[in-house]
Amino acid sequence: MTVLRFAGAGFPPLDGMDLSVGAGERLWLQGPSATGKTLALYLAAGLLNPRSGSVTVGDEPPRPGRVAMQFQNPDYQLLAATVRTDVQLNATSEETAEAALDITGCKSLADAALPGLSPGQRRRAALAGVLAAAPPLILLDTPFAGMDRTEAEELWAGVRTFAAGRALAILATGPAPVSEPEETTVEVAQWHS
Repeated sequence: MTVLRFAGAGFPPLDGMDLSVGAGERLWLQGPSATGKTLALYLAAGLLNPRSGSVTVGDEPPRPGRVAMQFQNPDYQLLAATVRTDVQLNATSEETAEAALDITGCKSLADAALPGLSPGQRRRAALAGVLAAAPPLILLDTPFAGMDRTEAEELWAGVRTFAAGRALAILATGPAPVSEPEETTVEVAQWHS
């Protein structure tokens, strides 16, 4: 089943975009800065509408409940006083919230105040909130920024397991973990006019 379908976008860097991501699939958008990677995620999240062509999640335009996105800056999406409360805001269940806290290494931080967390801890808390929503499509914008390779690989292994058990599709930007097969990466320059 196709979860995400791009057929053009009408924005200069992505005019020729033609892309599908199926249930349970992972895809990493690669390329230099300002080539449209984050723009593609904003379109997939429904934060921007395509000027031409279409973007669909399932057979509908993107909307909350069908898509959850981790932004480059986690402070844009952390809203509650503590990590646990923030993760529970969009969680589909208490069990899903707890699994997301565990997988992201936030279980020990669950009762911590968000303002007191380090940048890396805030990034993990934001990721836990996205996973806890368990929508058909998860969007991750440079999810491992500031993490060393070992930390990123461990976190990614947990995210993959969480997503696979729920047949969630993942579209991400930034360097793909070395454990990802080459065929899960796409160079955005191929869509440039």
